[in-house]
Amino acid sequence: MHILLLGATGRNGNLLLTTLLSHSHTVTALLRTPTSLPSTPNLTLIPGSPLSASDIQTAFSTPRAPDAVIIALNPRRLSDSPFAALHPETPEFLMRNSIRNIISTIKASGKTTKIVVNSMQGSGPSRASLNLPVRLMMDHTNMKHTLADHDAVDSLLRSEEAEGMNWVLVRPPMLTDGDALPVKVFPDDGRGASWMPRITRASLARFMVDAVERADWDGQGPVVTN
Repeated sequence: MHILLLGATGRNGNLLLTTLLSHSHTVTALLRTPTSLPSTPNLTLIPGSPLSASDIQTAFSTPRAPDAVIIALNPRRLSDSPFAALHPETPEFLMRNSIRNIISTIKASGKTTKIVVNSMQGSGPSRASLNLPVRLMMDHTNMKHTLADHDAVDSLLRSEEAEGMNWVLVRPPMLTDGDALPVKVFPDDGRGASWMPRITRASLARFMVDAVERADWDGQGPVVTN
């Protein structure tokens, strides 16, 4: 398969890139700075921004139309902490507006290209699965900006604007480092997930590639944990 990857230089995106290439897929990565990734066989690097419709169109057709688009974008913050303030140059609704460009490009192409999104537990219907302390933390810290963007993505993909699109919203809880481990999959509302679930980034990357390759979760937003 050929995959368009947005967010390839992030911690999750880099693991996704490695996993995709290890599965013998070819990848086009759209990057602000292509030199931030080394030249690698089966990897095409395109300079640009996912917020630019023309850059998305270029990436979508280079070297050919993708079978799937993976979105692993993350807003820039003033530090690596998920609670840090957003960088002043971080655009509002980065994820939603980037995916809006993807939807428009897919529609114009006439292709049936799957969209797989690195979402988060707590967005959309999965909010019901959060315990109270985590819910308060997301609502009253800088995490609220990220949550609002993911909620907007959830609404967009379920709206008329995305009618006919094939998508999967993969919703991890707290992310940790470590090897890929067995993954537990819960429904869109996260019912059945533990009180304080976690998942390794490597486990998340492997599951997201599975979601590209298989149709098991099409049109769903599963919560995934270890």
